[in-house]
Amino acid sequence: MEISKMREIPIVELLAHLGFEPAYRTAGGSQWVYRSPLRPDNTPSFSVSVRKNLWQDFGTSEGGNVIDLAIALNGGCSFHEAAVWLVAQYKVFRGKGIVDIEAYDEEYRKTTDVRLIPLKKGVLLDYLTSRGILTEIASRYCKEVHYDVRGREYYAIGFQNILGGVEIRSAKIKRCHGSKGPSLLPFSRQGRTPFCCVFEGFMDFLSYRTLERMGDVAVTQPVPCDCIVLNSTAMVGRAAPFIDVYDMAFCYLDLDEGGWTAFEKLQKLLPGKVVSCADRYRMYDGKDLNDYHRATVDWTHWHKLEDAYQASLRGRPDPAESDRIPDVWALP
Repeated sequence: MEISKMREIPIVELLAHLGFEPAYRTAGGSQWVYRSPLRPDNTPSFSVSVRKNLWQDFGTSEGGNVIDLAIALNGGCSFHEAAVWLVAQYKVFRGKGIVDIEAYDEEYRKTTDVRLIPLKKGVLLDYLTSRGILTEIASRYCKEVHYDVRGREYYAIGFQNILGGVEIRSAKIKRCHGSKGPSLLPFSRQGRTPFCCVFEGFMDFLSYRTLERMGDVAVTQPVPCDCIVLNSTAMVGRAAPFIDVYDMAFCYLDLDEGGWTAFEKLQKLLPGKVVSCADRYRMYDGKDLNDYHRATVDWTHWHKLEDAYQASLRGRPDPAESDRIPDVWALP
């Protein structure tokens, strides 16, 4: 079997053949979540994208296509050994219709008319306020994304990555439209800074920029830093070449197994170049930088900054999109 055809073997069918059933499904059924087949897993943290036929183990930050899974299932065997095993398994279950994949891919297949506009809808700004994010910061780095699913319009906060995909977030929605990838955000348009900060998700990045705006010195860096948002710990390998161009990277990753594993992987990929900043926010009862920010924010100072920004907008026309959204570095 050709390698290209081998990659098309459905992961969910392979897992069903091996006796693994999903604990639940998300994203309209197109994302299946299992207890990991690779390790003890009391909390389901092994996700499979039915549409993309890719898997990700959030507990180890590993992931890939069906061949990568075959290698992992067989204890890190060689590519050839995994290919032989995978084809043998496929010959057993192919054509049996173990899983009706199309029936669980409705939301993505029916998502149409995706539109990005400047962020201004009140309910989305209210959600960001609940997370302690200043409108000034959110409007600079995020967009408002509108899309249709089966003829019904939805909207959420959008955050773009280098591959043109959009992280979509609201109080009820957490998904990615398009290709998954890291986001690279410059401190200014004057060129790259010597240092960068690395975040797991964009809410932590927005929290960092809000903390900077509020004059924080306990958590933020004393020097200007470009920022890299992984958008998933599975993106560590893809983000590493971009991090490598900096003299030093300050990591603000989640305080859980996924964040620790991601940091350890970065240490191996970029020895001597990455520093964990977890000690700056681990003393509070939370798992990430946004939890710390919400637990410690001076709301009086926050509202003073927010009110000043809103006052500056009065009587002014809506800014052009190019003024609201800074450059997001894209792949050449």
